[in-house]
Amino acid sequence: MNKIIIVSGPVIIEHDCLLVNKDNQDDFYKLPGGTIELGIEDLEDACHREVKEEINGEIEIIRPLNPMIVYKNQQTNEPMTIVLIHYLAKLKNKSEIKPIDHIKEIIWLSIKDIT
Repeated sequence: MNKIIIVSGPVIIEHDCLLVNKDNQDDFYKLPGGTIELGIEDLEDACHREVKEEINGEIEIIRPLNPMIVYKNQQTNEPMTIVLIHYLAKLKNKSEIKPIDHIKEIIWLSIKDIT
């Protein structure tokens, strides 16, 4: 049976730059976020929790974005269904963000540089 994972996280854009981070599992930047705790929290709660756990971020959710589905794990190439639920969000504590736990780096990536 195909494994199904539901992920939630914020998309934070300021001054035409996107907030991304890099963890110790990969060598590429990605949006903050992670797996929801099934039966414990809803999608918005998971979004708030994940950004707090990864970068000490406090956010205000503006609106949901279109969901995306990926059919394999990008790290292992294992077949699975990953449902990505993102929210356009505003960062409320920009001066307090910092890498936490498994996060190595946080950067603001210019939207013009994203290909």
